[in-house]
Amino acid sequence: MKQFFSNFIKLFFGNPIFPISVVLCAIFVVFMTADSFVRPEAVQPVSSYKIEAYRYAASTTTSTTTTTTTTTTTTTTSTTVTTSTTTTAMTTTTVAEEVENNDNSSDTEYTTPSYNYVPAGDSPNSSFYQDRLVIIGDSIAYGFNAYGYIPWQHNIAAESLAVWNMNNYTFDLGGGSMGVYDAAGYVYSPLYYISVGMNDIYTYSADDYAWNVRWIAEEILARVPTATIVVAGITPVSDGNYYTNNDRIREFNGSLEWVINDMQSSQVMYFNTHDVLCDWNTGAIGWEYAGGDGLHLNSSAYSAMLNYLFNFLDTANVYEQIIAHEEN
Repeated sequence: MKQFFSNFIKLFFGNPIFPISVVLCAIFVVFMTADSFVRPEAVQPVSSYKIEAYRYAASTTTSTTTTTTTTTTTTTTSTTVTTSTTTTAMTTTTVAEEVENNDNSSDTEYTTPSYNYVPAGDSPNSSFYQDRLVIIGDSIAYGFNAYGYIPWQHNIAAESLAVWNMNNYTFDLGGGSMGVYDAAGYVYSPLYYISVGMNDIYTYSADDYAWNVRWIAEEILARVPTATIVVAGITPVSDGNYYTNNDRIREFNGSLEWVINDMQSSQVMYFNTHDVLCDWNTGAIGWEYAGGDGLHLNSSAYSAMLNYLFNFLDTANVYEQIIAHEEN
């Protein structure tokens, strides 16, 4: 063996071509594999999906007269959500100003001021309803304010809000920070619209979800006994949506409709937003209403929902209920 290595060394180093070739090969290997010696960048974990509102109108609204900017801070157990909404107004007064100037107001009640908003609906009572409409719910509900269909003083909606975490959120509508139910009581409106559930669709069964939403309506009635409450169904999504599917949404809406109708109350009613926005050829959201991600909605969707809603309220004699509320 020693003789073998001795002959190999003599042969290898006796001819300069061999060592030069080895050195060149080593340089080539190091050059081609240099990236493998670089420490890879840390890969950030993918967080759980959170529905977020699109605030198209919030930063682009302008006025030729007066612009009122208000920041509403919504707090969860681990996250603070701040929503900045610019509301244009020509003759608008804030909630606090209206309470101060109204001799008949109490600490929990005020007369609805006249707001400047994007008008919607072909009902002769559209502006009557829209002046009083208070929205409660998630990012899809928040779109009513984001697109300018309701003022910030009537917005009790925020991204990621759900049935299961509703108690973690607070809103300041002019009277200080309050939870959802207390904020609803502070406004003391004759007309509330609840739109929540997209964030709950994998937290509850359809029946549990429906009964919890009914409980929300009952909590609002406990604070505003003469109010009319519209409970909206979950809106449809696009085909092949990454988050959920329309079969599950229809299952949840079916349970919600049954549970709300079971109340047999003229003050609490189910509103089928799914049918308003659904393309019946596909069973998915109509392309003219989709907000771009197949989950959220564009401005046309809110206009369409309000149009159907106001006509629906006419047929349910809600106008008379609102008049009775305001006379009390």
